[in-house]
Amino acid sequence: MAAERAARRRLLFVTPILPAASGNGLAMRAGVFLDALAQDFAVTLLVVPVAGGGLSPPSRFGADRAARIVTIALDDNVDPLWALMARIADPRARAAAFASHPQPAPCRHASARCRSAIGAALAGERYDVIHVMRSYMTPYAEAFLAGEGTAPRASLDLDDDEALALGRIAVLAEGAGRFDEARSFAAEAAKYQRFEPQWLPRFRLLIAANDAHARKLAAGYPDATVMAIANTVAPCPPRVHRQGAATRVLFVGNLSYPPNVDGIRGFAADVLPRLRAQRGETIALRIAGSSPAAEVTALARIPGVEVIADPEDLAGCYAWADLAVVPLAAGGGTRIKLLEAFAHGVPVVATSIGAEGIAAVHGLHLLLADAPAAFAEACARLLADHALATRLTDAARALVEARYAHAHGVRAIRAAFAGLCSA
Repeated sequence: MAAERAARRRLLFVTPILPAASGNGLAMRAGVFLDALAQDFAVTLLVVPVAGGGLSPPSRFGADRAARIVTIALDDNVDPLWALMARIADPRARAAAFASHPQPAPCRHASARCRSAIGAALAGERYDVIHVMRSYMTPYAEAFLAGEGTAPRASLDLDDDEALALGRIAVLAEGAGRFDEARSFAAEAAKYQRFEPQWLPRFRLLIAANDAHARKLAAGYPDATVMAIANTVAPCPPRVHRQGAATRVLFVGNLSYPPNVDGIRGFAADVLPRLRAQRGETIALRIAGSSPAAEVTALARIPGVEVIADPEDLAGCYAWADLAVVPLAAGGGTRIKLLEAFAHGVPVVATSIGAEGIAAVHGLHLLLADAPAAFAEACARLLADHALATRLTDAARALVEARYAHAHGVRAIRAAFAGLCSA
C-alpha cells in the first residue's frame, strides 16, 4: 500500500481539524474529502487544529487513508500582535483591539513561527496538488501557493460562506441585546469580505457546500472553476421504532457554536414549555454534542432535559429519539446533523435556516417552522401522528440515498479533482 501511494501524484491537504467518519460536522466533511482524495493521490495531511482537536492522536480513519499526517502545535504559535491584544485588561478595549486585527480570528496562529514550523515539517516535500479546507486556512498554506495561476494546482473548499454566517450571528446577537458580541461578529464578517479576495484568486478550483454560495463565488471569481459539493453522510441501517408514546426530542450539534447555543436555548425556553403544555405530558429533551458552552450545560437543570457532552456514539442518541429538532436562526453552509437524522430515520422539525442548502421540502421530508409557537405545533404534530412521521422519514431517507449519501460526495470530489489535474 505504501509503495502504491508513493507512485501516485502527491497532494497536500491543509485542514483545521482531523478528518473523521463521524462526530463533528467539520471533521466529517474533511473525512469525505480525505476518503475521496486518498483514492487518487498520496495524501499528506497537514492539520493546524484551529477548529479543535488539539494534538489528539490520528484515528485509524486518517492513518488508513493518508500517506503522512503532520500536526502543528498552536500553543506557542500565536501572532505577536494578537498575543499583545489578549493582555488588554478591559474587556471592551480588548474586543475592540481584536476587531481591528486585519485577519480573521482563526488566522491568529499563522505567525512567522508557525509558518516556519510548517516549512520544517514538510521540508523537501513537493506536491502536485494543494487542497485547503476553509478560507481561513489559506495563510497556513502560503508557502505552497506561489501565486495566482501557478503550479502546483490548488483547490479551496470554503465549506461555509463565512461573511454571511458571521453577519447572521451578529444580527442574532444584536436582537438578543448582546451588543458587544454583535459588534465583534460584525467586525469578523467584514474581515472575511476583505480577506477572501486577497486569497481566493490563488486557487483554480473553488468548492462550496451549497448552490447559493457557489453562484456567489462564480460571480466574484470568473477565472476559477467553481463547484457545489454538498455535505454527505454514511448510510445507516433502518431504525427499529420504539414502542409506546412518542415523547423523546433530540438536538445534536457543536454545542459551542453560537447559532447552536442560541437555537437550543431558545427551544428550551420558548418551544419546550409550549410543547409540553400541548401534549399534556413530560417531553424529554436530549442535547448531545461537542464542547458544550456553559449556557448549554445549564439547561440540564430543567426537569427532563439532559446534556451529553462529546458522545462517543451518536447512533445511540438517534435510536433513542422520536424527533430531532434543528431550531437555528443563524449560520451558513448545510446542516450535516439534519442529514444524519434523515439517514437514521428520525423525523425532523427545522427552521428555514436550519434546513437551508438542503433539497428538503416542507411536508414531504420534514416540517419547517420559524416562530416558537409554530415550531411547538409542528413538533406536537409529528410526535402525535405516527403515519405522518413515517411518511416523512421514508422520503427523507430516500433523499439522502439519492443525493446526500457518502458515495455521492466521494464521486463528486474525485470528478472535481480529475478536472483540476487535467486542466
